[in-house]
Amino acid sequence: MKFNASGIAAIAFVMATLFFSAPSRAENTIASAIASPEDSVEIYLMTVGIGEQIYARGGHTMIRIVDHKKGQDAVYNWGMFDFADPGFAWKFFKGVLLYRVGVQGYERTIDHYQNYEMRPLWQERLNLTAMQKKILTERISWNMRPENVRYPYQYFTNNCATKPRDYLDEAVGGAIKSKYDGQASGKSWRSYVRQSMNDNSIVGMGLEVLMNGDVDRKISRWDEMFLPPKLREYLLNMPALDDHGKPVAGGQMLLSETVELVKLPEADSGDRDTFSLARMLFGIPVFFFFLAMAGAGGIRRTLARSHPEQWTGRVAWATLDATHRLLSHFAEACLGLGLCGWALLAGALGSIQIVSWILSSHTDLHHNANIWLFWPTDFLFFIVGWRSVLNAVKGNIKRRPILSNSVRFYSGLHVMALLTMVALRKMGFILQDVDRVLYNMGILGGFIYVASWFGMMDFGLKARDPVALRQDDVRTVDAPQ
Repeated sequence: MKFNASGIAAIAFVMATLFFSAPSRAENTIASAIASPEDSVEIYLMTVGIGEQIYARGGHTMIRIVDHKKGQDAVYNWGMFDFADPGFAWKFFKGVLLYRVGVQGYERTIDHYQNYEMRPLWQERLNLTAMQKKILTERISWNMRPENVRYPYQYFTNNCATKPRDYLDEAVGGAIKSKYDGQASGKSWRSYVRQSMNDNSIVGMGLEVLMNGDVDRKISRWDEMFLPPKLREYLLNMPALDDHGKPVAGGQMLLSETVELVKLPEADSGDRDTFSLARMLFGIPVFFFFLAMAGAGGIRRTLARSHPEQWTGRVAWATLDATHRLLSHFAEACLGLGLCGWALLAGALGSIQIVSWILSSHTDLHHNANIWLFWPTDFLFFIVGWRSVLNAVKGNIKRRPILSNSVRFYSGLHVMALLTMVALRKMGFILQDVDRVLYNMGILGGFIYVASWFGMMDFGLKARDPVALRQDDVRTVDAPQ
């Protein structure tokens, strides 16, 4: 990945669509919410299951309002965004992206999730009093005004689930927050990012590296309701309340009458390894580099120490020397490929960390401890790696590879930084959860830097001529004592 505006935009787009956005093709008709007498109004919570697309990995929340008197059946959706918005991803990266609330008909909503997104959809009735319905519908009406229809999106605290949550909490006098804000969930924001990105190695790895320690704090169940399935789960365990905040007699719950409107399976979710692709792409070339170097080194020692008369003449000697050179070519090619790929990845991650700290208002991307591992200057490794590949392809193994001393010094600095990061983590100075990055990318990077250190040694060997060696031996024997 090259470090430019499009690279930053790609990461920003992933984060912008990570949690609970509705597809941009949905309607965004600006309309007034229900204003009829509340006894003719029924309100439902609608929850969409997890989908395969990146923007669908967290589910989705909507509110349905049915006005029997007016004959209206509308679904309100706080996850509207527009890919066509100029600078969409860059605006999100800067922290100025605005989402909006939209409304569409009930039948079209069902058709969309049944036939287009193919995601399950559940509905529960909200058991609210007439006053609570009035508060909620008036708040939605206010939200639908042109001057209020947009809001600053934030993927953990201001999204399609937290907006309905906050409006429902307002309608019931703050009872939802009062009940759940003090209850620990035992989870962190990062744990839900890992769970949501379990099947996307590239995105999952990038978010694991780029999000800082702010996403590692343990959150309450109130915070946890940023996730639509959790909002539904906790509201199902919330009692219905009267206008004085007391539970309604008879044990009625806030949500009831569960109906599965779209019966389709959810996509898989769960915390899985997202570093396997990186280990394969960079680990395999480094492994074969060390293997080829070991073989070439063994042959080189044999050629340097053995007398040619121990072999069957020039053919055997030349064959062994050719094998050494082939392994040397292979080793430098493997090193070059590993360095090229690692340079692009590490340079991009390091650059995004620095640029986001300076330019973005998303504090979740600031003061990131992973800057110990990934530096913007790592792009320079690409020059050395590409030169190594060209040398190997052309058979031009240099006795002193390009910038060898500088590369060895730089690799040594990286190894020292890695060891320092491990020590700071163990001593508790680094509170950010960097363990997965250290265990996967840190160890992998360490092997790459050690490989580059050894790779800057003398690859070549000028094979000795057996005839010349015989002449040297003769001169040695005939020389006067």
